[in-house]
Amino acid sequence: MGNKVRRHDKEVTDPEGIREILRKSLVCHLALVDDGKPYMVSMNYGFSDDTIYLHCALEGRKVDILRKNQDVCFQVYNGNRLTTGPNACGDWTMKYRSVTGFGKVTLIEDDKEKIPPMQIIMDQYTTKGPFEFAPERVAETLVIRIDIDEMTGKISGYPSE
Repeated sequence: MGNKVRRHDKEVTDPEGIREILRKSLVCHLALVDDGKPYMVSMNYGFSDDTIYLHCALEGRKVDILRKNQDVCFQVYNGNRLTTGPNACGDWTMKYRSVTGFGKVTLIEDDKEKIPPMQIIMDQYTTKGPFEFAPERVAETLVIRIDIDEMTGKISGYPSE
């Protein structure tokens, strides 16, 4: 499913375990490259069928970058909790579950094609759907689809799942 992490004891190798982290996280950190310089944004997202969906305004810096370069890196995490103790370098650590991956972006600009991914994004945060989307809101929204090429999961401070 992806390349390996340095600390094999923290690596999530089960593809379903990786998908579960993606289903339970709330924020996607999206890394882009703009003329050789990194640019990162944090966004709401939805995950379904090994695809990540995001939404944004029709224009802006990230949209300009994605029109030039569709290659992205993403990261999500959940369960983060600081643990402390008397030893600064031994007892202090962060517990978390994360997924980092790479993919290619497709911009979905057709209003009818935006609705299913917008529902997937809403489903990431609630089970109260399905939702109706006002046509004027759909028209002013761009949907970003990330087709995932590879991803790696990591669990730190929790038993492997």
